[in-house]
Amino acid sequence: MPAYVRACNVNEVPPGTVKRVAVASKQIAVFNLNGRFYAAEDICPHEGAPLSSGFFEGENIICPWHGATFHLLTGKTLEPPAGEKMAPPVDKGLTCYAVRVEGADLEIEI
Repeated sequence: MPAYVRACNVNEVPPGTVKRVAVASKQIAVFNLNGRFYAAEDICPHEGAPLSSGFFEGENIICPWHGATFHLLTGKTLEPPAGEKMAPPVDKGLTCYAVRVEGADLEIEI
């Protein structure tokens, strides 16, 4: 059954930044979009790039290696190359996680 697990202190992810955290043996990227926190797996499904090394614009996560773009809230692929090599092409989007703030802690539902 899913449970919330502490990921980091909220001050470790200032607005407009992303931080890589390890939670329950998963690598997760935590994003602060205008004071709201979001979390997604930190591995691009195209070739495994760490998405926390890339950047995000508004609600879009952009892979640092090949520019694949994903929706921060849903994980859906917005721009290839993620999924385009498959026949037929398959949306190999990201797994997104629920996030909550408890005091000074940021928690992710795993």
